[in-house]
Amino acid sequence: MGRPMFRLMALLSGGIYVAMLVGGQDRGQQRFGLMEKPAAPQVAEAAAVEPAAAVVQAAFVPEKPVMVQPAAPVEVAAPVVDATPLHVMYIAAASANVREGPGKDHAVVGRLTQGEAVSVVVAGEGPEGWTLIRIEGDGLEGYIASRLLTE
Repeated sequence: MGRPMFRLMALLSGGIYVAMLVGGQDRGQQRFGLMEKPAAPQVAEAAAVEPAAAVVQAAFVPEKPVMVQPAAPVEVAAPVVDATPLHVMYIAAASANVREGPGKDHAVVGRLTQGEAVSVVVAGEGPEGWTLIRIEGDGLEGYIASRLLTE
């Protein structure tokens, strides 16, 4: 097993050597600072100009401003909050659903248990009425059947 491996290594090394000998060329280290300057083209006496006159001044002038100052922020008046305290009632049933709208056909947005305090925003009338309530800490607001609330 050692002899075929040696032959393959020798063949590979020889191939690399021949490729470098034919295709490779040592150019040495070339840096821009060490390279010779290319010869300047010959200019006829009639076409010769002063070097300072050959320089053209250029300026960038945009058609519209590059940066635009943002408009002053518009102050929005704070909404007026009714300072009157809301009427507080408690849940009388073991549990009660809070719904998006008045009626059982609206989606349930929360569930309350017996004894929880709620703020009454708009009181419903009659046993089948629906009361709009709000729970301040949770931010929950919705409708609950009036018969499930007690003082």
